[in-house]
Amino acid sequence: MNVTSKQIAELCGVTRGTVDRALNNRPGINPETRAKILRVAEELGYRPHFLAQSLVKGHTKTLGIVLFDIHNRIFSQLFHAFEAEARKRGYIVYLVLSNRNKELELEYINNLLDRRVDGIALLPANFNKKFESFLLRSRTPIVTFGNRLAGPFPYIWIDDKQAIRDSVAFLASRGYRHLFYVSPPLRRKGKENIYVPEQRYNGFVEACEAIPDMRFNVIAQKYYLDELNDLIEKTDGKRAILCSSDVYALEVLKWLKSRKIRVPEQIGLMGFDNIDVLNYVNPALTTVDYNVNAIGTGLADLLISRINEEEVPAETLIAHQVVPGESVSP
Repeated sequence: MNVTSKQIAELCGVTRGTVDRALNNRPGINPETRAKILRVAEELGYRPHFLAQSLVKGHTKTLGIVLFDIHNRIFSQLFHAFEAEARKRGYIVYLVLSNRNKELELEYINNLLDRRVDGIALLPANFNKKFESFLLRSRTPIVTFGNRLAGPFPYIWIDDKQAIRDSVAFLASRGYRHLFYVSPPLRRKGKENIYVPEQRYNGFVEACEAIPDMRFNVIAQKYYLDELNDLIEKTDGKRAILCSSDVYALEVLKWLKSRKIRVPEQIGLMGFDNIDVLNYVNPALTTVDYNVNAIGTGLADLLISRINEEEVPAETLIAHQVVPGESVSP
């Protein structure tokens, strides 16, 4: 059973107000009385009722963050940076994983609101007006990252469209004139929020169409290796595979090796995200790098600024760069 300040007051023969001054280090109390109250509180294992205090103050010093999962190293790295910055600023973080399930995402957001978090960092799977109205009605500060929403929610990420354009330009500069773009998330269009995959796809198509002699194919199905196999067998010339994330690029690299197709001698390969496991991959994968820690830290900073009712930019974009590797020919 929890020990209350009323019980401490009775044991010490003082009022609850005196106990409150002692426990919160406030003036207006005799030093000997303060020492006695603190000693009794420690002996009884007293812990303040944090939620009750928070409700009085209007803040719980807690944040929520909604991610798809933490299997993708980008998400786990981002969370670590977010949590570290939040902790430094005096906040505790609740992490929930939606698994791209729109109903589960709603359930988790309601749970976070029930726990009266001060703000929520959201990678949304939902994308309709009803969902945005629900978020606005909560009157809780929300900052989005990765996937966008149309409503007035601050956003932090990278310029995905430009990053893919830069990727295509890089491959073209290396002499590649037939590109296979692997992006299975595109198959979920219309079913969930796929803002990031769509931006990368749009950037890919625009960049390829701007190069007169560039041929390209887009592979958006779940079993992308089967379609890739058919396309590789039917095409020739200097070809490269560009994947919308390193996770797919690593699967493709494994598959190419199993088929005895040499990279980059027979076909080039490029990923996106520069996840840390690439340090152990041979050949070294060409990819797109951006500062994930800066996104996580910036996300926490933006959210806390919103909680403090400070002005924040509607959009914050983190710089990116192509990282050349051995998987693309010189």
